[in-house]
Amino acid sequence: MTGAAATRLRKPYITPYAEETLDLPLTFEWADGVHRLTYRDALLGERMFGALWARCGTAQEGRILWPMVHTLRQRRCMLNRLCRVCGEPATDPDTGRITWIMPFAAPGALRSTMSTANPPICKAHLGEALATCPHLRVGAPVVCTVSDYFPIGVLANLYGEAGHGRVVETHHQRHIGLDEFNRLHRALATQLIVQVHDLQPAAQD
Repeated sequence: MTGAAATRLRKPYITPYAEETLDLPLTFEWADGVHRLTYRDALLGERMFGALWARCGTAQEGRILWPMVHTLRQRRCMLNRLCRVCGEPATDPDTGRITWIMPFAAPGALRSTMSTANPPICKAHLGEALATCPHLRVGAPVVCTVSDYFPIGVLANLYGEAGHGRVVETHHQRHIGLDEFNRLHRALATQLIVQVHDLQPAAQD
């Protein structure tokens, strides 16, 4: 989001601040017979679904990086069914279904099962997001509900070694399935990808 559109919409929960950008001291290590990407000062909890995850600060201070996604908050929304705008539950308490916007779909192109890296959204912030977020105005965004969803992959940058211990990025923002173990070992995950089930266009009020 940029310009005037960004100022009219509250800072979405998954949007990072400049001060939350951290250095990433990447290296490779041998662990359990696997040559895998890690941090030189690795901490517990930085690996999930077989991949190393990008570090992010949590200060929520400074300049807002509108086009970007905060890795940890995006993952938290996906794992806990939280709204991408406010960070609160996105499940409708009356129906038990989860609200979602499919930004690049059209009603005729929707399938009952689809994959996405966009977290769900609560009903309270649907109108606000559709009116002010430019990427949701591209194509024909469709408001949907789903009955359930499951992690199936990550968006990640892939790395390799270039000699003398140097780590270099070889591929940027690739979709890597959770069963692609050889690629996950070289991946720095930035977003969780899920597969939604029983996707249906939401009823119009």
